Amino acid sequence: MALWLLRALEHTIADEVMIDMRTIASVIAAVLLTIPLAFAQRAESPKFSDRALGALASQAGDFPMIFWVFLGADAIADEPIAMTVKALARRGKVDSTGFLIDSHDYPISDQALSEIENTGVFIRHASRWLRAVSVYADSSQMGKLAALPFVERIDLVRTLKTGFMEDVAKTPRHIAPLSAEEYAYGESLLQNQFIETDRLHRLGLTGTGVMIAIFDTGFDVDHPALDSVSVIATYDFINLDTDVNGMDCPENSERNHQNYHGTAVWSVIAGNMPDTLIGIAPGADYILAKTEITCDGTEIKLEEDNWIAAAEWADSIGADIITSSLGYYVFSDTGSYAFDELNGDSALITIAADMAASRNILVITSAGNERNNAQWPHISLPADGDSVLAIGAVRADSTLAWFSSPGPTADGRIKPDVSTLGVGVYAARSATGSYTYLSGTSFSAPLVAGGAALAMEHDPARTARHLFDMILSTASRYATPDNDFGYGLFSAFRAADVLRLNPIGVVQVQVGQEVEVIITTSGGTEIIPLLTAFDLPVGVELEDLGDGTGLLSVTGSELNPLQARFGLIADFGQTVDTTYAILETYGSSDDAIFAGPNPFADSVRVFLSPAAGEFRSVSVFNSAGEKVWEQVNHFGPSADVTREWGMVHWDGHNRSGAAVAAGVYLMYVETSRRTAMLKLLKTD
Repeated sequence: MALWLLRALEHTIADEVMIDMRTIASVIAAVLLTIPLAFAQRAESPKFSDRALGALASQAGDFPMIFWVFLGADAIADEPIAMTVKALARRGKVDSTGFLIDSHDYPISDQALSEIENTGVFIRHASRWLRAVSVYADSSQMGKLAALPFVERIDLVRTLKTGFMEDVAKTPRHIAPLSAEEYAYGESLLQNQFIETDRLHRLGLTGTGVMIAIFDTGFDVDHPALDSVSVIATYDFINLDTDVNGMDCPENSERNHQNYHGTAVWSVIAGNMPDTLIGIAPGADYILAKTEITCDGTEIKLEEDNWIAAAEWADSIGADIITSSLGYYVFSDTGSYAFDELNGDSALITIAADMAASRNILVITSAGNERNNAQWPHISLPADGDSVLAIGAVRADSTLAWFSSPGPTADGRIKPDVSTLGVGVYAARSATGSYTYLSGTSFSAPLVAGGAALAMEHDPARTARHLFDMILSTASRYATPDNDFGYGLFSAFRAADVLRLNPIGVVQVQVGQEVEVIITTSGGTEIIPLLTAFDLPVGVELEDLGDGTGLLSVTGSELNPLQARFGLIADFGQTVDTTYAILETYGSSDDAIFAGPNPFADSVRVFLSPAAGEFRSVSVFNSAGEKVWEQVNHFGPSADVTREWGMVHWDGHNRSGAAVAAGVYLMYVETSRRTAMLKLLKTD
C-alpha cells in the first residue's frame, strides 16, 4: 500500500481514536470564519495563488477550506512506490524494461510529510503525480506552511459539483426474444445489444483478467446482482477508511443513500443476476473508490484531490481501466474553472487523468449532462483530456440525448469521443435489492468501460492507447466526427477486433467493362471465416478463396441503376460481420457525361467517362435562370467540389454556402471534348 495511504489510515488522536472527519470539518469551518479580509491584503508570501487568497478572504464554498501545497524536488523520497505485479505487467506492455517508472512514481518523503504535519495541518492526501499534498488548514497554519523551504506554491483544492441522474419510465423495447444460446439478459438486453457485447459474450468473453477501477459515491456490495462480483480492493477517500458501502447522509430515504449512484453505475458493468440484469463485464475484477458526496438527490460534490488520490491508488494496484461516471464543471465561487481552461492542460483532475493514461490505463469518463445549462453548456472535467475517452449519450433509436454535453474543448478538439445508450439504462437500486431505469452520461460511460474490458480480455497484449484508437476508428461516424456524437456510436464487438470484414467502399465500372476487387478480413481470431454476399447487382459475383479473402468480379451492366447497394458477410459460426458496398455504373462512351442520383436530396455526382476528356467547368442555374454555383477547372481542397475516379461532386449548396431549395436545376458541364446540359431535380 502507498505511503500516503498508510499515513492516512494510521493517523490517530492520542494514538487511539480515529479522527472524526465531520468534527474536523466543523472545527476548521469555525476557525476559517474568523479569518479577516485583511489576511489576503497583508500576505507577504508570493507562494499563495490569488485563488487561495481569495478563498481565505471570502470564505466561499460549502466545506472547510482545503489547499494544495506544491513541493520542490527536495521533498521527494529516494525510492519509487511499490507496485503490484499486476501494475508492473500493465506498464510492461508499453515499457518491458523500465516499466514507465519516472519522477512521478517517487512519493513525498516521510521527512517532508512530518514537517508539514508539524505546522498543525491535517494532511488529506499526498500526490506523487502532482508533487503536492492537500491539507485542511487555517490562516496561521498556512503561514507556517509557506515558510517551509521546500514549499513552492499554495493553491485551492476545488470542490466540483455535478447533477444527479434521473429515473425514467419503462418504455417499449421492441426486442426479439432471446434464443437458447444467448445470456438471460432480462431487462438489460437492450444495453448489451446496443453496444454488441452480446456477440462477445457468446464467444465466452466476460472481462476475465481485466481490472476496472470505478470512482463514484459509494457501492452496495451486498446487492443481489453484485454480491458475487470479484472485488480486489476498496477505499473511501472521503472518510479515509475501506468501507465503501456506508451511508453518510443524515436521512435514511432511498434517494439519500450515498451509494445510490455508484451502485447503479457498477451494476451496469458488473451485474450478474440472470433473467434480470447482466452487466457488460461480469467476469472482471473491480477496484471501488468512494470519492464523491451526495446527500440531497440533486447534486454530487467532489474535492478533486479525492479523484487524484484514487487514480494514483488504482495505478499502484494494477487497474487496467479507470471509469468515472460523473462530470464536473462548477466549483466553489472562488474555485470555478472558466471555459478557456477546458483545454486539457489546466484542471488538475484532467492533468491526473492524462497522467493515468500515460501509465497505460484506459481512462473513461462521462461527457456530462449540461447541454441545456445556460451557464455551462459544455463537456465537463476531466472529459477535456486528450488521453481521456469522453462518452456522450444517445437514445435507444440512436438519436442524441437531450442532456448530453457537447464539445468542443477550449482549444477546438472534438469531444465527446464516442457516444452510446444513455437513456433508459437498466441498473441496480441500492439498499432495496431492486432495479430501475436511469438516464445520463453517467450510464453511458460504464457501458463503454465494460465493452473495453471485453476487448482487453480478447487481446491482452493490446495497450490502452491502441484500444483508445480502436474505439474511435470503429465508431459509426469516424469519417465525419462532430461535437455532438464525437466519432459516433461505440461498438464493443468492432473495438475488440474479433472479426472484421474490411470495407471496400465504392466500386465503379463502365457498361461492358470488367473489374476485380479483393475482399479481405482481419481480426484476432484464428478461424478462417466463410465469405458470402447478398443483394448482388447484375454482373457481380463473389468467390470465397478459402483463406479469409474473396474475389469480387464485376461486369458493368446497363441493367443496373446508377448506384446499387449490396452486402458482404464474413461468418465463422460463432459470430459474423457485415459490410455494405456501392456499385456505380457508368454509361457507354456515347453517354459520357451523366448525373446521379437524380432526383437528389442532398448532393449529386456528375460522372465523366474517359470519353468525355478533361474537365473544364460546371455551372448550376435555378429555374429562374440565376447561377447558383459554379466551379472552373479546379480540383484543390474545396468544400464545394472534388474530383476522384472521374466524378465531379456538387453538395447542393449555393456560392454563399447555403443549401438550395427543392426544385428543378440545370447543370452545364464542359469538358475538353464535349458540353452537356443536365436537368436535375432536388427534393426536400
